Amino acid sequence: MTMKDSYLMGSMVEHFEPLFGNFVEKFLIPDVQKVSGTTEQKICAVGITKLLGDCPKFLETYSKFWVPLLQALIGLFELPEDDTIPDDEHFIEIEDTPGYQTAYSQLAYAGKKERDPFSDTIPDAKIFLAQSLQKLSAAHPGEINTKIKSELHADALGFLQKYLQGAGITLG
Repeated sequence: MTMKDSYLMGSMVEHFEPLFGNFVEKFLIPDVQKVSGTTEQKICAVGITKLLGDCPKFLETYSKFWVPLLQALIGLFELPEDDTIPDDEHFIEIEDTPGYQTAYSQLAYAGKKERDPFSDTIPDAKIFLAQSLQKLSAAHPGEINTKIKSELHADALGFLQKYLQGAGITLG
């Protein structure tokens, strides 16, 4: 993460302090599971990982959300996508509209390949999470590992340990 990125994230956390906490608590943590698409999930995972590991102000100001956000991130990696639609959100499927031509749409959108903006720098988001936690743990000896072991749910902790082992990392 560059100094510019860290400054931007720190500024957002500091300047929008009450709003940012509400955003994390009421939107990000409960709805991260609804992100669909491999590339979109990776982008979301990288952003959350940077927020957890590279933003000291987040750890200081919103420490009560740190473990729940880590839990949500592990859920994004491991749980099936949540495709439930709230009662107040009803969408008309385009296939159900008169005059819609499936063949044309398939041709119009055929061949569009998803571009992974992190393909060169972050090939695996789980390994990136493990590396970020290692850096954070080194900056806060004993604190992060204790927080994770005491507050993270057991199954999420098991998944996290697999990520750490896959990266050849132990947290101190």
